[in-house]
This record gives sequence, structure tokens and C-alpha cells, in this order.
Amino acid sequence: MPEHNYKFFFDQSKDLLCIANSDGYLIDVNHSFCDVLGYTKAVLLEKPYISFVHPSDIEKTIQELERLDTDHESTNFENRYRTQSGSYVVLSWSSTRDPKTGRIIASARDITAYSNKAHKLQQLEAAMNAKAIMAETDKKGVISRVNDRFCEISGYSREEMIGNSHSAVNSGLHSKAFFQNIWRTISNKEVWSGDITNRKKNGDLYYVKTTIIPLTDLEDEIFSYLVYRQDITDKVHNAMDLAKTLQILNETSALAKVGGWELDVATGVLTCTDETFQIFEVDQEEGLPRTLPDGIDLYTPECSSIIDEAIKHCLATGEPYSLELMANTLKGNTLWVHTEGKANYVDGKIVTLSGTIQDIDAKKKSEKKYNLERQKSIQNARLASLGELAASMAHEINNPLGIISGYSELLLRDQAGDTRAKSKIEVILKSCGRISHIVNNLKKFSRAEREQKQKSIVLSDLINESIMLAQPNLKRCIIDLQFEIESEAHIVGNVIEIEQVFLNLINNSADAIKDLPKKWIKIELSVTTDSVIVRIIDSGDGITKDELRNIFSPFYTSKKVGEGTGLGLSIVDGILKDHDAKIEYDGTSDNTCFVLTFKRDKDC
Repeated sequence: MPEHNYKFFFDQSKDLLCIANSDGYLIDVNHSFCDVLGYTKAVLLEKPYISFVHPSDIEKTIQELERLDTDHESTNFENRYRTQSGSYVVLSWSSTRDPKTGRIIASARDITAYSNKAHKLQQLEAAMNAKAIMAETDKKGVISRVNDRFCEISGYSREEMIGNSHSAVNSGLHSKAFFQNIWRTISNKEVWSGDITNRKKNGDLYYVKTTIIPLTDLEDEIFSYLVYRQDITDKVHNAMDLAKTLQILNETSALAKVGGWELDVATGVLTCTDETFQIFEVDQEEGLPRTLPDGIDLYTPECSSIIDEAIKHCLATGEPYSLELMANTLKGNTLWVHTEGKANYVDGKIVTLSGTIQDIDAKKKSEKKYNLERQKSIQNARLASLGELAASMAHEINNPLGIISGYSELLLRDQAGDTRAKSKIEVILKSCGRISHIVNNLKKFSRAEREQKQKSIVLSDLINESIMLAQPNLKRCIIDLQFEIESEAHIVGNVIEIEQVFLNLINNSADAIKDLPKKWIKIELSVTTDSVIVRIIDSGDGITKDELRNIFSPFYTSKKVGEGTGLGLSIVDGILKDHDAKIEYDGTSDNTCFVLTFKRDKDC
């Protein structure tokens, strides 16, 4: 081949080609050599080529040159050359020394990118070996390589594992289908990842997050599997401990009927514990309202504004709150709850509110019942004292009353012919009878040994007796009372307690209207097949919504300070419930109207 053809090949080759003399200088380089290193040919030829080699590679380069003197050839030798920009490229050399001239003829390839990748892979493998539990198997699952971490955690040596399968660490806790799914996945050249429970050589369990990677050859056929595992034993044990703690917490919370909640201030997301779901009667599958407005809507209308203001104040000032409120469950029930909330800070800023919800419905109902019974006891004590006074008064009044009545009857007989005198004496006798009736009613109503036995009662008679006892108050306030009767129906009840109900209601009406221009009370009695209904109406303009929410609560009163105890309607409500009766406010009436409904005694 002509010499010019060799020159053309030399200059146009993509490989880096060069010729060096025995003095350590390059005497010729091709275009690729200049292009890769960034120098001109003149620069490359004027300095010893060893000056371009990375300082760390000079010694091994000199050793390789010395080997050329003996073997005359060098292949796959790598070193780093400095480029004109100051960076280094990795070159892979094939060299030969001409024995006649002593010149070195060499070619090189730039393998910098490949070397960088290989270096990265080496670092990655080193890191994986240091931190991960690693194994490699053939395509049948026979282990060919394990690292130190594998041996440390499993308790098996390399010799015990290489040539065997992973069945040595099988815990027996996974099903056959579990492993079949793994093999099906990796056999399809897909990566499998999941948690596996393994067993150590000493029998202890350990938990690993596992990734199995199929490796394929150039023909895309699987030849091995890389198995990387991360030890998550501590994490699993912590999760188990946490689950146990949460179970105990949930059980104790359920016993105490105390739920927890947390509000993320930034997102408005509301997170609740299991017992909170239970208190508000929500199936967790349905989901509890997850925002603050939805949480506030769980309270009754009159209480939702209270909790809303408390939360806003807590967010603004950081001050905690503690409230007893009425709430509505998602199944339509109403109950009392005790709720507390406090602010939680990060870097001086409120980031969450957290607190508790406790079901105190039974407690509140017990307190209400206790207060009613207590006030009934107080009333009974007062009535007992009044009974003693009434008995004493009856004795003191009946004696002179009997004398007055007796002498009046004698006078009436003696004055039989005197019409005018007879009329006046009859007025005296009628007044004596009225006084006697009032005293007897007072004794009956206030006697200490009240009859607890219920019996059939003519309700209209009881109402009339209550009116008689209320007459002094009605006359003092100049109030007109009308009693309209449709039927003399019977109910079953305690005479004294039912009289007390009507006397309380009549006196309440009298106190409410005594300062009005028009003062009247009307009592209407009507009968249905099953019920006896009594409507007590007065000339008042009705009750406001705010008052209506509380009128049957103990100690609530709309009267002026010193004029009421707030016990009347709560006692009325309690007595009626004991008699399986009820009292309701009629908001459709133009005036103040209470409706009492009793069960009718059909045997009479």
C-alpha cells in the first residue's frame, strides 16, 4: 500500500494514534489525538508526553513503558491525560515498540464516559454492600453470592448459603401463593418489591423490605436475579408496639368515652380517633366530617356558635377552652359532650389545635335527675312544714269557725221569719263553708305523708281544687281565670303531685301577666280516645326562642332576681314524666300556651 494511503488512514482514524521516540517525546499524532486533548500538534510534540499524564498515573505509565521493552506489546492499559482545559480524560491504550527503531506506535480510545459510569456503579455497589442485605442467584434461584450484611442478619455463613436457595431463611409465615406471585413477576422480567418475614439461623424472625431485579443478557434472556433487602425489623417492632399502645388507648378511651381530635390550622383538616367516631355514631367507612366547619355543624344550633367562638379565640390568643355542649350525632341523637382544646406551637406559631371529646350525656342526665329529686325533696320538706302549720292553723281556725257556724245556724232558725236577717246569716254560713274547704285543701296539699300510690282521678276535680288554692293570688293580682270542661275524664296519677303541677302552672301564668293591661288565664280540657289534653293559656305574648330552650332546665328563671327559683317548670316536667305524661309549649298560639297530655284511664 502506498505511503500516502497509510498517512491518510493515520490522520482520519477516529482512534487516537501517535508515534513516540525512545527519548519520551511524541513525534507524530493524528487529528483525533489533537481533538480529544484540545492541543495543537506543535504543543503535543514540544513537551515530553509524560508531562501530560495525571500525576497519580505517572508511575504506572513508566512501568508500562518498561514492560514494552520486554514484551514489545501493551494492551488495555489505562491512564489519564490532561486536556488543554485542565480536565482529564481516561484513555485505554494499545501499544507496540518497533524493535528496529525503538519507536512506540500506539492507539488509544477515550473511555472517560464509560469509566465514569463504571466508577459510579462501583460506588453504588459499595454503598449497597455496606448498607443493604444483598444476594445474587442464578435463574433457578440458587444463590451464587451474598454480602456480609446478609450473613450478619441471617446468622448463616457464605459457605452455608452459596449453592443453596433462600428456603434456608423462609419463616414459614408466607403462603405458597405469595411466593408463586413473586416468581410469576420476576419471570416476566419485572421487578418485584415488598415486605418479607424471614427466619434467622437461631430461629428468630427478622423483617426485610425486598427488591428482586431480573438481570438479562444481550439476547434479553434472564441469567440471574439480584436481591436487595433493607432491614425493617425495628420499624416493624415499633409499629407493633405502637399498634398495641393504640389498642390500649382506644380501649381505655372507649371505657372513659373520651375521643381525641386534631385540627391542622394551615389546611383545616380535622383528624379524629376511633372513640370520636363512636361518640358521634359514625361508621368509619362513611367518614367523619374532615373540616372545621363540618365539625362545628355536629353541635346543636345554639351550641355551634359557642364552640366556633371558642376555637377562633384559641387560634387568636392561644388560650385553651373547656366547654359542656349539646351535640347531634349523625344518627339523629342528641347528647351532652365535654370538649377541650389547646393550641400547639412550632417556632412560636400556632400550627395545630388538639383536644378531647367526652360523652357526658349519662352524667348530665343523672345530675338533672338528682337536682330534680333534690328539689322535690326540698319541696316535700317545705310542704311537710306547711302541713304542720296547716294542721295547727286548721285546729285554731276550725274551733272558732265551728262556734261561728253553730251560732249562725241557731240564729238562722230563730230568725226564720226575718227575711233580711236570714239572708245575712246565710252569707255568714256560706263563708264559713268556704273557709273550711280552703283549710281542708291546704291540709291535703301540704301534708307530710304524701300518698305515693297512684289511683284513678277525675282530672277536672283536681284542676278545680288547684284553682281554689290559687284564688288568693289570682284575686290579689286581679286576674280572671276561666275553666272550660268538655268531659269529666279520668287519668291515673298521684293526686298531690298532679295538683302541684296545675298550681305551679297557674301561679307561673299569674306572675307572668300580673303587670299587663289585660290579665286573664284560660284552662281548656278536651278528651280523645287515648288521651286527656289540658291547655293552659294566658294573656301573655308568648316565650322567646332563647327562653324556650331553657325553660325546663333546673334553676332557670326569667323572673326578676329574688322572685323565682327556676324550679317550677323543671319539677312540673319531672312529675309529668313520672306519670308517663308530657308538657309542650304551643308556639302556634297567639298567646302563651302550654299543652299537657295525659294517658286516659279507659276503665272509668
